[in-house]
Amino acid sequence: MEGVQPLDENVGNAPGRRFQSNKLLLVAAVIQGLGLLLCFTYICLHFYASQVPPQYPPIQSIKVQFTKCGNGTGCIITSPNKDETMKVQDNSIIINCDGFYLISLKGYFSEELSLSLYYRKGRKPLFSLSNVKSVDSIGVAHLAFKDKVYFNVTTHNTAYKDIQVNGGELIVILQTPGGFCAY
Repeated sequence: MEGVQPLDENVGNAPGRRFQSNKLLLVAAVIQGLGLLLCFTYICLHFYASQVPPQYPPIQSIKVQFTKCGNGTGCIITSPNKDETMKVQDNSIIINCDGFYLISLKGYFSEELSLSLYYRKGRKPLFSLSNVKSVDSIGVAHLAFKDKVYFNVTTHNTAYKDIQVNGGELIVILQTPGGFCAY
């Protein structure tokens, strides 16, 4: 009996113990494989999401300047940035999307005048100022597709060509994207 080892020393070499050890290694390998699969899926989705265009188009906005007033046309508005999402046409800002717009009008005039900001012909102005030499107004209005934001200037004593404008700017920014838009 010298070559025979006691039973409790042979437990580690028994076939049942080897099966449990292999089973544990298999479970660990499966968990690692699932972890790798999740990492790979996350990376693929991240790259795919960066290539998908945004759900909404860029925010509609424009900043125009008015520096001179012409006879019979009022103040001429121009857009210094050609990459604006909104455009100037026939001395007015064209509205392409329905929604609420933030409208800011600023400027200093050499003479006292009356000024009205319109969005649609035949409608009341968004705001109207009388006998002012400067304007710094801001407001919110609901505008719709095909509306045109423009303003009229009237003077009481001076011809249009004599009016000098300093720092004249009109800013229009869409506040509620996601409504109807036409481009």
